[in-house]
Parts: sequence; C-alpha cells; structure tokens
Amino acid sequence: MLLVLNAGSSSLKFAVFEGLDAKLRGQVSGIGSDPRLEIDGAAARSLKSVASHQDALREIEAWLAAKSMPASSFTGIGHRLVHGGARYVSPVIVDDAIEKDLHALERLAPLHMPVGVGVLTGMRRMAPEVPNIACFDTAFHATQPEIETRLALPRAYFDKGYRRYGFHGLSYAHIVKALPEQTGKPLPRRLIVAHLGMGASLCAIRDGKSIATTMGYSTVDGLVMGTRTGAIDPGVLLGLLRDEHPTVSGLEDLLYRKSGLLGISGLSGDMRALLASDKPEAAEAVEHFCYAAARHAASLLPPLGGLDALVFTGGIGEHAKPVRARILHHLAWLGLPPEQVYVIAANEELTIARDVLSLTGQ
Repeated sequence: MLLVLNAGSSSLKFAVFEGLDAKLRGQVSGIGSDPRLEIDGAAARSLKSVASHQDALREIEAWLAAKSMPASSFTGIGHRLVHGGARYVSPVIVDDAIEKDLHALERLAPLHMPVGVGVLTGMRRMAPEVPNIACFDTAFHATQPEIETRLALPRAYFDKGYRRYGFHGLSYAHIVKALPEQTGKPLPRRLIVAHLGMGASLCAIRDGKSIATTMGYSTVDGLVMGTRTGAIDPGVLLGLLRDEHPTVSGLEDLLYRKSGLLGISGLSGDMRALLASDKPEAAEAVEHFCYAAARHAASLLPPLGGLDALVFTGGIGEHAKPVRARILHHLAWLGLPPEQVYVIAANEELTIARDVLSLTGQ
C-alpha cells in the first residue's frame, strides 16, 4: 500500500492506494480554526487541538493506525511539494541531504513550502524505514524553453533563482495521462489546460510537454484567483510601498489573501458563493475572472502555434458550468468545436502514486 499526502494552506489531504487504485481518501481541514476530519465524503468529524499541520499529521496517522494501516506499514509515502527550484525536476526519494535542500527552497514559496516540507519531515520521523518521495508542482514545467523562464532583470538575478517556474504541474501531468484514456484518442498535439480553483493557472502543452504557463516566479502570478491578485503591474507595488508603507508581510497578505475574487467582490473568494449571489459586485468579480482566464489563454497561442483542444480541471473548472461557458464565449473567435473542449477531474494524488510506484520499483 502507498500513502499520499497533499498539504494545503489550511488542510492536509491524504489517500491510500493499492497500486494505482485509491482505496480511501480523506483530509483534515480547517487547521488552526475549525478542524475537521473527513473520510471519503462522509460527514466530517470535529477535532480538538489541531493548530498546525503537524497536529493534523498525527491525527491522520492515528486514524490510519486504528484501521490497521500504521505509517510503518506503507511501502512508500508520496508528498506534493509546490516548489523544486531549478534543481528538482523529477520526483526524488528524500534523504537527509535532500530534506535540507528542500528547507532551503522554502523562501521561493513561503506560503506553501514550509507546511509541505514540515509534513514530509514529520512523516520521515514517524516512519524512518519507509521511502518518502517528494513530487514537485514545478517539475512538469522544466521542459519550457529558456525564453519562457527568463525575467527581464539583470542576468545575475536568474542565477539566484529569480525566474519563471510555473506551478500546478502535478495536475497538468495527470491531464496528459487522463485525456487519452477518457477519449480513446491520442493526446492532442496543441493543448491548453485550465486548472481553475482557489489557485488557478493555464498551461500550454505541446506533444505532452509544458512549453508555457501563466504562473511564473510565484503562485500569485497570472490569473485572478480566489484571494490572490494574479498578474499585477509592479508599479502598483511600488506605489503601495511608497504611499501606504506596508510591511513585507502586510504586502504579502494583501496580494495572497485579501485580493482576487474576494477583493473585487468584497464578499467572498469562493466562486460558488459568488455565483449564488445576486449582488452586482459578485457578478463583476465572476466576469473579471472569466475575462482574465480568456485573455491569458489567448496569450498561450503564440507558443503553441494554434489550438487543438482545451481542458478544464480543478474545482471551478470541473463544477462551475457558467464560468466555463463565459470563458468559452470570450474565446469563441478561435472557432474551437465543442467536441474539442473537455472537463476532467483533477487527481494530483494519482500522479504522485504513479511516481511513488516508479521510484520504489513496485
């Protein structure tokens, strides 16, 4: 059996696999606020004293152990990590030296990496004899040409890690595998995938490989998101620093947690709530999201040289039909037939399980 762990900002998802078959899925959500344990969609059970992801990990390990699946019983444990930097462009079995490297990468994704690496560290201590495999969201984009990765800064900054990386790679890797299985046809040569959720990005995929994406150095870039700004004029940031005098953490909080759909609507960052609202601010936020997604999708056409298919995935991409319809309305000029537009459920955990099987030789 394999265990897959996926740490979010306030949740820790887990899945147990036999081979590539998911036997159960669950999560501890509401970490630090209203913690709950959810298993396979069953009614959530409230938890006490889950103030951190380490607490959540202990709750999950205890629940699994009570079901005769202690951490030591797994043949491999896979972890989703947002960032692998320029070095880690494929999954790796983590040893002490690699773990140290991963801690050093936390500065590249300060809102995501510390919790992901922390969970990995905690699990290595719980089950030191079990291989722990790190799987990176950035790795899928390692195939992008250098012209896509360079920022227009003095060249020395590129060597320091200031470059475009791209994210949501585990989701995109899943689509590359799942689309041919769903259609029974070869993967379209020129493909755009829209991963739309609280975090959102688009990826241009040619011959199964990433050649361009909307997220760059950070996960705040590109599309408007639930609470993140998406792409923003750097002059705005300079203006805010000059006029409002925020601290670095205050500016980070504004860009990542108080903007996007939440900032525009003043109501919520949750697309479901906005679609259900009759307030004009909610409608404006939804339209802004759809327009931005279409505008960024069009920006991926030059590297692709055309478009053979479009895939929607992620929570919004899968479930918000009005959002998909509005984005497609903005892109109607492409003339893409409806039968070349697909909806596929995200499944990052399956991609991780596949990588764990590959590295552990199972």
